[in-house]
Amino acid sequence: MNPTPNSLCSSGHRPGRRRFVLQLMPLLPALAAAPLLRPLAARAATTGSEAQFSPWIQEAERVLRGRSSAAVMKMHIQRSDYQRSYDLMVMSDDRAEPGKVLIRMLGPALWRGNATLKVGDRISFYDPRSRRITVMGNSMLADNWMGSHFSNDDLMRETDLSRHYSYELLQRHRDRDELGRRVELLQLLLRPKPAAPVAWGKVHYQLQLLEGSADPVVLPLQVDYFRRPEDEKAQRSLRYSQLKPLDGRVLPSRLTMQALDKPGEFTQIDYARLKFDSDFSADDFSERALR
Repeated sequence: MNPTPNSLCSSGHRPGRRRFVLQLMPLLPALAAAPLLRPLAARAATTGSEAQFSPWIQEAERVLRGRSSAAVMKMHIQRSDYQRSYDLMVMSDDRAEPGKVLIRMLGPALWRGNATLKVGDRISFYDPRSRRITVMGNSMLADNWMGSHFSNDDLMRETDLSRHYSYELLQRHRDRDELGRRVELLQLLLRPKPAAPVAWGKVHYQLQLLEGSADPVVLPLQVDYFRRPEDEKAQRSLRYSQLKPLDGRVLPSRLTMQALDKPGEFTQIDYARLKFDSDFSADDFSERALR
């Protein structure tokens, strides 16, 4: 089946650019194991407030990106009628406006060289078979990326949960994470702000705050997405798991997006390498770099 620009791009050629290969080289050494994370603001009061939750959600959403980063990961798609796996290279740079993201497919051979680029609000697809670049319209943000259960919006981060939604604390209690560490578990209800350009009527967001430090470490645990505000059942659920050292920080290395209305269907992303504070140039996120 020939792929189309609407599902990212088509099959491809090897991304034979020496500069791109050099970007991969820092990701190859073994990862450090020191469990450090960038500190946050002081702990909120027991009840909390919207102003206090916003930086926590922002931190949780950026925990695997940082200010700039490069990552190698595997995506596995499980659907009722097919299975598919991709190897991906993801680069992001939020050090200055506009924010930039580049997703390049490393394999399998049929898809190698396909790429998605986001610079500010402009999102482009590159198809190495036709050597064409297609600019994505806003109507394509909700489309599934390459047949996965992640949307273009999920991977390109066009929707900002910390900015487009308001927050309400639903539950707060102490627990332990999968490594047995003491954490404070927060469950928040997110409602879209008036006129916010979002696809979900409400979102349930679970955060983990690692205890034992004046500057708590915040990690995402689970995000449930509801199509309409009145819905009682979520349409899909994103779970963060498999905590392990990634570039000196203990982070969730697995993201699993489940389609709750389609039992047994999911897309799983596993991080193999992650390097923070990558020193990118503007040329690394140009349409010329797609080729």
